[in-house]
Amino acid sequence: MNKLFEEASYVIDQIESRGYKAYFVGGCVRDYCLGRPIKDIDIASSAKPEEIQAIFPKTIPVGIEHGTVIVRHNHVSYEVTTFRKEGEYEDYRRPSKVWFVTDLEEDLSRRDFTFNAMAMDKDFQVIDPFEGREDLRNMQIRTVGEPDHRLSEDPLRIMRAFRFMSAYDMHIEERTTLALKKNAPLLKRISTERITVEFKKLLEGERAGKALQLMKVCCVFLYLPYPIEEISEGSMLSFDWSSLETEEQRWAAVTVLSKVDDERDFLKKWKLPNKVIQSVLAIIFSYKKDQWTKIDLYNMGLTTALSGLKLRCLIKNDPYEEQAKELTRLAEEINIHSRDDIPLNGEDIVRIKQKTPGVWLGQLFNDLEKEIVEGKLSLSKREIRDWVRRWGKE
Repeated sequence: MNKLFEEASYVIDQIESRGYKAYFVGGCVRDYCLGRPIKDIDIASSAKPEEIQAIFPKTIPVGIEHGTVIVRHNHVSYEVTTFRKEGEYEDYRRPSKVWFVTDLEEDLSRRDFTFNAMAMDKDFQVIDPFEGREDLRNMQIRTVGEPDHRLSEDPLRIMRAFRFMSAYDMHIEERTTLALKKNAPLLKRISTERITVEFKKLLEGERAGKALQLMKVCCVFLYLPYPIEEISEGSMLSFDWSSLETEEQRWAAVTVLSKVDDERDFLKKWKLPNKVIQSVLAIIFSYKKDQWTKIDLYNMGLTTALSGLKLRCLIKNDPYEEQAKELTRLAEEINIHSRDDIPLNGEDIVRIKQKTPGVWLGQLFNDLEKEIVEGKLSLSKREIRDWVRRWGKE
């Protein structure tokens, strides 16, 4: 894990060699202190954006007005941001004004939670003015400064608190919890897309149920993109989220456990991509099926069917393995996976029937697929030709 920092140290070395200060900051320092895998490395520096651009040959000015420049080194991107302080948040997202400063602690003081307000130099010495390491030792989420002010600046921090609770199995300290409840209505001011991103990350955590439980206590469910007004203790809150492997499975679980009337509308309100919505609805359809026929399984696909079965077994507390084996065995009895596996194509059938292509051709293929899938017709070209000749006459 230190190797990532060692490779990024080149960036810090280059900045410091010009007389500026530079530190690792944010999530990479938090995860380093927790001994967790590190994804991205961010750097804060006393150098201004134009000075960073002058130091490095490859830069991308992604947020230069707010002091952020991406530095490219050895095919890796490093976000380098100038020490800054911020004005009031007028749109509940961005500060009305940003000032570049030279003091690291002043920069750290604007951050959301204490464990995200730590910095570390290239020698792995941690600068921790707000006792973030102590909060990590206590597995506690606490805002930097006054909780009510910090959460009302950017209400998305409400969702971030619950996301960290789920992902890191933490608890939220009392004053911060009270502020979460007080400021929950401000989530209505936040874009659906931003809330959805945080909620998805929350559901990926092993303690999602614990976080959802506190969300209910803090009345946050009422202010989600699709308000959830009633939820029982034995459903979403105690559900085994860690058993689900994909985003689509988790959204299917949320939809079913929320007991909404219009599933498609529920998913659309979260502004999910259409492809994701279609996959989720297919899993929910599978979840609702009591018995599977070969043609149903062929049309749905084994992966989706197993996802629906897993969700069903988790919710109803039924054994999954044996039922999954039975479903898999049924799928293995199906001779084809798609129409491409049928040895005759549309042109072949048109020649056999000596008819102009039309709606009848699709109907014939549907009937043909069903006959083959259900084992009533083999993949022999001769048998299929005979069947095609008879189709429509019986």
